[in-house]
Amino acid sequence: MGDPIGPVRRMIQAFTSGKTQDVDEYIHPEYMNPATLERCDKRGPDAFVESVEWLRDVFSELHLEEIDYQEGGGFVTAYLLMSGRHTGNLVGLPPTGRRFAAEQLHLCQVVDGKVRMHREWRDDLGCLRQLGLPELPGPASG
Repeated sequence: MGDPIGPVRRMIQAFTSGKTQDVDEYIHPEYMNPATLERCDKRGPDAFVESVEWLRDVFSELHLEEIDYQEGGGFVTAYLLMSGRHTGNLVGLPPTGRRFAAEQLHLCQVVDGKVRMHREWRDDLGCLRQLGLPELPGPASG
């Protein structure tokens, strides 16, 4: 059935390069990432391409460093370090121009040699702190 890490690695490289011409080769027709449902109601390769474009619009100099891959039971876990510069609108937050680096964990289900499901856990709070964006409200002083 092939190496299940291969399609996940290609997916990660597409985020870094922005190249998605061959997306049908490694993204399943039923692809879904629940974290993107707020801004994209599509599924399949079109949903993935939209996510790549959105991420690259928000962050320039985008790079995903591959730290480790583990596979088992039809799933691949990718440990990554994402870095870049905040140069686009990030869910309503204006660009800061600041650089950042944040760890990520991605869990991908690989079916028929293609990524079907993609979930991610990111250090969003650490990223926001590096970007100097507004702090979360603290307890009310009284």
